[in-house]
Amino acid sequence: MSQEPSKGARFTVGSLLGLALGETGGARAVAAEAVGGSPLTRTGGANPPPPGGQEGAWVVQNGEASLTAAGPSPFRPDGVESVSYSNPFRQNVERVWFDGKIVYALDVGQVPDIDPSHDKVAQEYQIVYSVDLDERGKSRSIVQVGDQLNIYDSVPGMDTYSPIWQFNYVVVPRDYTPNALRSAEDCEKSGYQIIRSNDFEN
Repeated sequence: MSQEPSKGARFTVGSLLGLALGETGGARAVAAEAVGGSPLTRTGGANPPPPGGQEGAWVVQNGEASLTAAGPSPFRPDGVESVSYSNPFRQNVERVWFDGKIVYALDVGQVPDIDPSHDKVAQEYQIVYSVDLDERGKSRSIVQVGDQLNIYDSVPGMDTYSPIWQFNYVVVPRDYTPNALRSAEDCEKSGYQIIRSNDFEN
């Protein structure tokens, strides 16, 4: 090697240019060789970046970036979201219907002082036998349908999605079959009374 890094210089995992900590310019080749690579230059090398500029929806394997290929379906064949989550902080996880499929969400709790005319909210439907709202539009008492999952109108990636959920209470008769309603469209077309509240959750 033609040049040694200065005394005390250290190589860092986060240095994308392969520079030793505190070094510039000439140490680039030393740093690249130290991690088993070839000297890097400003004009690229054997593997130029993929098309699309500085960033993109890329897959990175062994340091090589490539355009994202079509991945597997986010849902299992039975319509349940194919997700793995270790829940390291022991948060409440909720199963929710979305468009006839089951997705998972973290239940962080109620959010006060939301103004839907100013704050973006998404719509959540809760199937109930009865609900009583106070003068502020917040629920005083609810009789929920046992075993019925709540229903989301959107998921991340949709324009209508928000992490703040406004509750819509769908009032059903006692002979209602739990989970007969599985989407926002099901609720809106059901003919059941829907009461939009000022209950908000995150």
